[in-house]
Amino acid sequence: MGYGKNWMFINDGRPSVRKLLLAAIPILAAITAVVFPSSAEDLQIPVTVRANQLARAGHPDEAVRLLLDALAAHPADLEKRLALAEIYAKNMQSDRAEAEFRKALRQHPASPAAEMALGRFYAGVGSWDAAEQVLDDALHLHPQLSDLREQLALVLAREHKYKEAADNIRLVPPPADPSERIQYFRLAASIHSGLGDSHGAAHFVEKALQVTPHDEQLQLLAAVTEAEAGEWKACLKNIAPLYNTHPGAESGLLLLRAQLATHGEFETTIRSLRALNLPADQKFEVRIRSAETLAAAEKHLEAAEDLAEALRIKDGADDTLLYNLAVEQYGAGQFDKAFATLDSLRAQNTSAEIEDLSGDIEEQRGDFSAAVHSHEKAVLLAPQEERYRLSLGAELLEYQAYAPAVSVFQQASELFPNSARIFVGLGMADYFLEKYDESVSAFLRADKLDGESGRAIGYLGATQLESPTGPTPAAVQAVCAHAGSNRAKSLTWCGVLLFRKAYLEGNQAAALDIIPQLRAAAKLAPNNSVAICSLGRALEWTEQLTDARHWLEICVRMRPNSAEDHYRLSRVYRGLGLTKAAAEQLDLTDKSNTGNDPRQDIAKKFAREMFGQSVSPTKLQLGGPSTDPTN
Repeated sequence: MGYGKNWMFINDGRPSVRKLLLAAIPILAAITAVVFPSSAEDLQIPVTVRANQLARAGHPDEAVRLLLDALAAHPADLEKRLALAEIYAKNMQSDRAEAEFRKALRQHPASPAAEMALGRFYAGVGSWDAAEQVLDDALHLHPQLSDLREQLALVLAREHKYKEAADNIRLVPPPADPSERIQYFRLAASIHSGLGDSHGAAHFVEKALQVTPHDEQLQLLAAVTEAEAGEWKACLKNIAPLYNTHPGAESGLLLLRAQLATHGEFETTIRSLRALNLPADQKFEVRIRSAETLAAAEKHLEAAEDLAEALRIKDGADDTLLYNLAVEQYGAGQFDKAFATLDSLRAQNTSAEIEDLSGDIEEQRGDFSAAVHSHEKAVLLAPQEERYRLSLGAELLEYQAYAPAVSVFQQASELFPNSARIFVGLGMADYFLEKYDESVSAFLRADKLDGESGRAIGYLGATQLESPTGPTPAAVQAVCAHAGSNRAKSLTWCGVLLFRKAYLEGNQAAALDIIPQLRAAAKLAPNNSVAICSLGRALEWTEQLTDARHWLEICVRMRPNSAEDHYRLSRVYRGLGLTKAAAEQLDLTDKSNTGNDPRQDIAKKFAREMFGQSVSPTKLQLGGPSTDPTN
């Protein structure tokens, strides 16, 4: 069966949003460029300024000598000591720089400038622990100094101590200076990103963008963080004009994702991406990433076109691409093309994945025997893989080969004794063979393995509801005693089965006691047609016609092909004297798809839910870069 199967890609190691944000924050303050002194008047310039001029002009030794001479006369001069330390640091003389920064702090133990300078030095050389200690000590002396707190927040973020960083940055007001304000918001964004708060990160990048709304780097960063947060409309607002002005692969792929996520027009972007003038290797990468994005949005025809072009660039010599092309052709409903693509791949090698996909395609082409044969080959090629046995078992169930399905699931249950899905399949197969006690036992085993999801209880309830002999006491007791987290599902099936049992026994008094439970279930699960329709039927049976009308009218909108529900609503209308409406419902009863086999509906539901209800089968790993530009 072709359900629940997804593409897999390797993260190519690109830096995360958080790393991008942190990398954008300068650690050391830039020093304004000045002109090298060339006149007598320039000699009146302060020593520290002249020293920095010399250092920038490529004369660090002269700058150091100038400062050392000045310090010999005034050893406690903090400004000159810090200038000397900075020059050592810039010239990679870390030991000397540290010694001078330390001496400055010993001479001026309460100086915020000395504390900040030493902390920045340690941060600049990557000694984060030391930087944290210095800045933390400084904050104890100067708790109101925002610059110290912001610098500490930066260091803590670098150490991945995001909670502590957030506690500090929260106490710092945004600076008024535009460049410092942007730096502040980017730091806050990186901290929130580190905390896993993608919405907070996007918010603060947007705040930075508000300072300089035409900064294209910030605009791209905002779009990327908004994409990570799933804020696709905001992402689209930022990335669309950026791509229109400077069309490129990264911004184009992000624009495509945003358009698909917002269900907007995307064909123009696809054509533009395909027309970009790129080297062959980059063009190949763009096609692969575009195909992955399109496939995830179930645009299988367009994804197949991109994969076919990627294959052309590779001269057709890529088994993984061939496989994924077959998958997308399958998803697009091009079953003959998919089969031909897969056949060319099978001529070169064979694998369980290929045989499994072949079975899916053969099923869609109406060749049940060939489909089963391919799924059997997949099991033989990968006997320790649970998913291929599930595919084979689901295929047999859907085509009513119940005895072979029991055999497949029974054998699988021995190989995978902790698989709830296998035991659900076994419970289904036993039920269809009218082995009702064994069926209940298998469903209860599945529920024990995966009780929190409530999935097994749902299947147990559905099969018991359709059982011609009515719900078994063991099943009703198990459903009603279910203690999983899915209370709505348990309450629904308990009420439904109790009503079914009372109805088959003709016990209207019991039904009256069950109706409050069905009302509670309908309130908890207003989109659950089983709860809604069972409540309507119970009310109709107990002749509460006005109330029954309300719920059955909702019911037939949810299940328009249910002849039974239309018939019961017609009875309610007739009882209320609504002759014309009753006749219309009787007409709909006749036109409804009464040929539907509830057992087959359950089997198909199993096939889809067990495998995640995806249009396309598993796609092999390409090994290419992710479409997510934040990685």
